[in-house]
Amino acid sequence: MLNALRALWAAPPRAATADELRVFLSRRAAFAAQKAVTDYCEVKAGLNRDHLFAEAAFRDALAACRWESFAAVLSDLLVLAHAHLAPHVAGRETALAERLAEVGRAILADEPPPAHRPDGWDDVTVAIAARLAETAGHPPRPPAEVARAAAQRVLATLPIHENHRRTDREAIVGAVRFHIVSAWDAMLIEVDAAATAADLLPVSDAGP
Repeated sequence: MLNALRALWAAPPRAATADELRVFLSRRAAFAAQKAVTDYCEVKAGLNRDHLFAEAAFRDALAACRWESFAAVLSDLLVLAHAHLAPHVAGRETALAERLAEVGRAILADEPPPAHRPDGWDDVTVAIAARLAETAGHPPRPPAEVARAAAQRVLATLPIHENHRRTDREAIVGAVRFHIVSAWDAMLIEVDAAATAADLLPVSDAGP
């Protein structure tokens, strides 16, 4: 019994491969997007929550917001992953950015395109690749600053009319940034930077 309890409370195995990083990023992006969006909508709806969440138009808009928020948070987390892994691939930061862009593309391709995006995520994956390429040429930024990008996308897609959330801007931004910084803190613990970087960019790929 004691062994079972220890296993229950033990820290998860550290990610050490590209596939494990992919799982970590997908899981964390989904959690952050879901919490930031749904928690806000539930609080804002208050006693009308059940009625609002029963409306088909609202559910569709909420699903679209969750997906867009997921992609935006994923973009931020990929930038933070670059900061986490880059010290272990000195001189190959651009190649790392390219590999992380592939990871992001694979994550978004894991599921069928959502209803509001029948043509998929091509525009988003292109933007993520461009953002990572730019990231590779600059010193890393603090996680809370990186998270501003996702926060802006969440604000733009929330299924609550702007007139009803005008005074909530800072609270929404703060919630998104909180979840992304929490994901960064988890990344430092749960992602073995040296091993993951080596799996993403094997020495044999370094060239002469």
